Amino acid sequence: MSKFVVYIELKPFIAQWAVHHFGCPVEFPPQSVGNARIIAILRKRPDGAEPDVERDGLTPVAIPYSKQKDPESWNYVTPSGKRFIAEYIEALFKDNLYKEFNEMCSEDSKLQTAAYTWCEMHGIDIDYADTIRQRFYRERERLLSCGVDLRKRNRMKKDKKS
Repeated sequence: MSKFVVYIELKPFIAQWAVHHFGCPVEFPPQSVGNARIIAILRKRPDGAEPDVERDGLTPVAIPYSKQKDPESWNYVTPSGKRFIAEYIEALFKDNLYKEFNEMCSEDSKLQTAAYTWCEMHGIDIDYADTIRQRFYRERERLLSCGVDLRKRNRMKKDKKS
């Protein structure tokens, strides 16, 4: 990776999730889709444009090294490019949330307890557990209204002892 970063505005719990999984600065694995997306939107810094500086509430994201776009010259990301990166990170977060959270929930488990556990597993402050639970619940209900049922309905079968 290069020594260059871009600072992205993310919701605090998504920033915590990203840093927990990808480090600080957020650094996607080599040859990953995340790196390809960042490389695709890199531009040469326009004359007079100041480099990004660290500020509270912004998450640093590493600019990957690329032979085609050496970060020494190609290290500028437009405001819409930053939103593009933020949307990608949020999409990863949502995919991870819905897949794992759905596996954790069953008809007899409490969503709030699952939310605390999921937050702990992913480096998110438990103050955001209710937000996580609400996001999952709302998405599940939106899909259910369209006939897509994400609820886990398989029961564990008890072994019959002879």
